[in-house]
Amino acid sequence: MLSQTLLLLLLSGIGATAWVSRERIGDVLANLQTPAGGEPETAGKASNGSRRGAAPIITARVANQRNDEVVAAIGTARALKSVTLFAKSEGEIMSFAISTGDPIKQGQTLVQLDATKAELAVDLAKKTLEDARQKLKRAQYLKSRNVNSGASVEDATIAVERAELEVRQAEEELRDKTLSAPFAGVVGIPKVEAGDRITPATELVTLDDRSQLLVEFPVAEKFLARIKIGDAVSATTPSYPRRTFTGRLGYIDSRVDPVSRTIMVRAVIPNPDDLLRPGMSFAIEMPLPGDTYPAVPELALQWSRGESYVWRIDGNVVRKIVVETIRRMNAIILVEGPLTTGDLIVVEGVQRLRDGTEVTYEEPDGRVGPGTAYEQDSSPASGPIPAATQEPVKRRRSARTQTERRG
Repeated sequence: MLSQTLLLLLLSGIGATAWVSRERIGDVLANLQTPAGGEPETAGKASNGSRRGAAPIITARVANQRNDEVVAAIGTARALKSVTLFAKSEGEIMSFAISTGDPIKQGQTLVQLDATKAELAVDLAKKTLEDARQKLKRAQYLKSRNVNSGASVEDATIAVERAELEVRQAEEELRDKTLSAPFAGVVGIPKVEAGDRITPATELVTLDDRSQLLVEFPVAEKFLARIKIGDAVSATTPSYPRRTFTGRLGYIDSRVDPVSRTIMVRAVIPNPDDLLRPGMSFAIEMPLPGDTYPAVPELALQWSRGESYVWRIDGNVVRKIVVETIRRMNAIILVEGPLTTGDLIVVEGVQRLRDGTEVTYEEPDGRVGPGTAYEQDSSPASGPIPAATQEPVKRRRSARTQTERRG
């Protein structure tokens, strides 16, 4: 038992000694590989800032990315124009010569009621008007002969006007016996048929203009300043899961809902092939182009005392650059601050950094984020954002090791 304890202590001491002396062991191994010229052989680019005591770090370059966003919502479609037709008067249906799905022109007759009594009423009113006009002429003639007074002429004139109104009323009642299409569209399933007796409360048939569909959906209040009439929208429906229908933003409500903090908008979806129907559900997406901001890797952003910042490399020293976080996009963060495209920033090794600290690093060869090849993408933010999938850029030996080796 005692021998095992002593052996364990001996191994622990050897391990601790090796850990403390790890840098000198690396120097010895490096010197064994140094050629006769005295300079070490290194692959790739030489490290920057080869000074004694410089901190080794991993770097990345700042890129630009648009802050594009996509408004996604679910809405129900309605026809551009849609009505349920009712008769204006009661009576028996004499003609109902339309079928479900028939295309209808504006002004086309849909329903014809029995108009016999209405036609007789028109004839009677016209006869009454004719008689009143004859009486007016007679009264005017007698007045010219000083036989009647002016009051008789006035009474006859009023009688003519009354008869004219009765003719107009009878003609209007006659027109009410015919139901015409108020606009062009497609009729639905009729609720009545020829021979039925109806009243003004009887539902007859529906008529829809589905040349375009309207899809209403809410948009968050924060996006109100970024939307306008005519913005492009795309829509998908379970009826055609592999097709995307495009349209535009046609209407924006006049007020924001104070409860949900959203504003209702209405998209217009063209339906030239007549594939879509009112009442369908649609998943709507509306891209919102945004401003361009510097994009930095997530690991590069640091927080301290209520502010966010990154370490930017100026020469062989680092500078603390305070930035404002705009948006997180997977492994990339959009920030606002004094950064430009191509600036070199620290991704790893930030624990020992202070403003003005000397560092040594390897150029990331245009990579954004640790080992992530990144190019600016002009597509909306809903698309895939590059993620780190490769190994980090390896650190070079520290400047201190190289200086000591030369010594």
